[in-house]
Amino acid sequence: MNNNKLLALSLALSASAIPSYAQDDSGREEATSRRQIEEVIVTARKRSENIQETPVAVTAFSGDALREQGIMSTQELSKSVPSLQINDSTSPQIFIRGIGQRAHMARFDPSVSVYIDGIFIPRPDGQLLDTIDIESVQVLRGPQGTLFGKNNTGGALVFNLTKPGDTVGGFVEGLMGNYNEQSVRAAVDVPISDTLLSRVSVSSRRRDGFLQNLGSDSNQSIDRLSAIGQIRWEAADNLTVDGLAFYGKVREKYPSYHCELINDDALFVNGLGVLWAGDTDPSNPTAYRDNCAANNRKNLPDLTTNQGDSFRAVKAQDILLLGTTLEWQISENNTLKTIIGYRDATKFGPQSAADEGGPQPFLRALVLDDSIQESLTLEFQLNGSAFDGSVDYTAGFFWQDEYKSERFLTSNPLVGAESSTLIALAGGQSGLNLPNLGTLIPGGTVPLIAGILPLATLQDFDINGQTYAAFTQATWHITDNIEWTLGGRYTEEIRESDLVTRSADLGAMLSILNSIDPRFIPVVPDMGVAAYAGTWSEDPIQIANDALNSYFPGEIKTPLGAPQYDSRDSTFRQFTPMTSAAWIMPEQWFDDGLLSSAMVYGTWSFGFKSGFHEPSGIDGLTEVAPEELENREIGIKIDALERSLRMNIALYSMSFTNMQLITVNVDSANSLVVTSQNAGESTIDGGELEVLWLPSENMMLSFTYSNNNYKYDEFMDNDLAALALRGEFVPVDRSKEDFAVSPETSASFGAQYTIVTDYGLFTPRIDVSYKSEVYMGLDAGSWQVAQTNPELIYAEAYSLVDARLSWNDPMSDLRVSAYVKNLADKRYDIGAVGTAESLGTFTRALGDPRTFGIELRKEF
Repeated sequence: MNNNKLLALSLALSASAIPSYAQDDSGREEATSRRQIEEVIVTARKRSENIQETPVAVTAFSGDALREQGIMSTQELSKSVPSLQINDSTSPQIFIRGIGQRAHMARFDPSVSVYIDGIFIPRPDGQLLDTIDIESVQVLRGPQGTLFGKNNTGGALVFNLTKPGDTVGGFVEGLMGNYNEQSVRAAVDVPISDTLLSRVSVSSRRRDGFLQNLGSDSNQSIDRLSAIGQIRWEAADNLTVDGLAFYGKVREKYPSYHCELINDDALFVNGLGVLWAGDTDPSNPTAYRDNCAANNRKNLPDLTTNQGDSFRAVKAQDILLLGTTLEWQISENNTLKTIIGYRDATKFGPQSAADEGGPQPFLRALVLDDSIQESLTLEFQLNGSAFDGSVDYTAGFFWQDEYKSERFLTSNPLVGAESSTLIALAGGQSGLNLPNLGTLIPGGTVPLIAGILPLATLQDFDINGQTYAAFTQATWHITDNIEWTLGGRYTEEIRESDLVTRSADLGAMLSILNSIDPRFIPVVPDMGVAAYAGTWSEDPIQIANDALNSYFPGEIKTPLGAPQYDSRDSTFRQFTPMTSAAWIMPEQWFDDGLLSSAMVYGTWSFGFKSGFHEPSGIDGLTEVAPEELENREIGIKIDALERSLRMNIALYSMSFTNMQLITVNVDSANSLVVTSQNAGESTIDGGELEVLWLPSENMMLSFTYSNNNYKYDEFMDNDLAALALRGEFVPVDRSKEDFAVSPETSASFGAQYTIVTDYGLFTPRIDVSYKSEVYMGLDAGSWQVAQTNPELIYAEAYSLVDARLSWNDPMSDLRVSAYVKNLADKRYDIGAVGTAESLGTFTRALGDPRTFGIELRKEF
């Protein structure tokens, strides 16, 4: 066979030469010359449109493109999509243009919506899907406040599965790599009749953890099993029914992390003057610092952490997703679609949510037992055209019913203090009075052990929520080249929250401690204060905590008091309009010219994310109002050089109000609590660039770039030390801080070349991605540290290089690929938190080191 025929055969297999996909009206890929960029069809406006004629900032990938680049999970999309940042350390986080949800608790709605075959995935921990049997994925940037089933402020990720075919066929794919990685994927189409088609897909992926936690197992492992069953029934010429069943099982370990002390004056370091287990000299307490230093990245071997055996890194979850889509072609120009989705997910505990980062279990936050997530969604979409095709429209209704439950434990050890310190702390706490403590224990010569920090706060949280939304959008084609779009959505979110809180019974705790070791003599039961009949040199704090740990071997190390009940109901309503105008320049302008086509558009749109109820320690539930976002955007989409060069640009300015920001606060018992509140307003100005160039039939080059300038217009908080020590609310202006988690600049470059030989096609490929430094501070004190020691509070900028070499035999439908990811073995952070004001630490989770392996794919 000559080389030209071999290249032609390869085109039928490889729309993957470019990071997009081409489809004809039937949804199947077209084979066109690689010299000309294929037409990409997207559904960003709920109808099939050429991406270059769609006035939306959207990036699209086909399943072949994902495989060509070696993208095996949603998280890896952030390497190639501008303004997209996805972290999956101790919690999943998806950010677009700096907008995302930092915390993963059940009460938070995601800022970026994820859909699979039109079904909304409501929880962040279920959004990071493996790319099993994906036909296409679209990343829509900016608020999708009109057409998509659940309002959001950041954008949307839209996944579409490969649908059943009308002939028997499929593929088998296997992978083996370092860290004992093993992956098997397979799919098969089995037509049952001419009108009833089926497809079954399975995937198993396992990899050992690469991060060794001293005293425990290795963390950051992969262990996922999933299966998808699909049915397509062509009930009539104008009626199609698609059924979907997805089951996923996750049994892996998320990363443990490292610790670095960043503020000696933090409350838990020197600020409160308390002593910790291991402190035997009250004039020179070092245990808290030593605990962090024991897990400092600089003090440990490479890829090693030291969080001890109390760190709960298990990531265990079962997910069942069922869906049905009915598409009825009412007439030639009008279609009614009904989408029904049901999701049932269970997260198994205990899972560590946070601690101060050292091997000793000083400060812990755990998700206990099983967390239940159930949701049912229903959506109607009426799509069509009117007035002789001059108006395209979409109208519909969306409904969701969701139930979530979560059991959350914050747990702290007994600490110690001198009597003068304890009196000072008590003086700043409402309702506490220790006038006789100095008399009982003069001079502080007797060790005092106390539950100054809450020994345990156990919260059972149940949330019922309903969403009702009606939406419509219409595009008027004023001329063949000018269109105007107008749309709006009315949303009503109902939240019903029930919270049961149980706190430690300090009096009962002291009685138990005294019965175990009579040397601990109760002094002030209400504060859990006991005097120790001995000396500091005996380490009485460790003795007391060991006694409680032996008496309470479970996760809850103390008796609990009577439950406190709190319930709140709220309804949040919002109308989000949008309008856009687009001008598609006449084709005759570009005859035999440099440009092949061009479109200019402008958009004004709104986004909205529901409010919720926030637990605030013993104070119960508080209401957090919805977020609101206004987006102003202009863009240009250009094809040039006989459609071998594509360049898309978007420039935008967004105004963000009622931002739901995480702050560290105190409750009425003066206990530290991490809460969310509507603390800020901001402006985000940015730009995105995507370039794709096919300089020859065999070569592809791609480049993306994004820059987002984030600025708080308002961000008010309270001084934490004043609250904790004196009970005073002192306002702090945090508007000068950088945005957290999302980098200002990201970029990527990809190059691929196909070498045609008598032995098949050889395709080397290289991908380089870059992320700028990221501010990771959580509290006001972190920003103060950043001004003098930015390396202590920023995740460093990094570049990753991935390389692949594929061999493809079009005659046998066989493909073999060797790959290396993170070729330079770069150390970089995928998650970090700086809490300089309270914990005084900077904790960081590492991303994957160099991984490599070989893949084999056989189609039949």
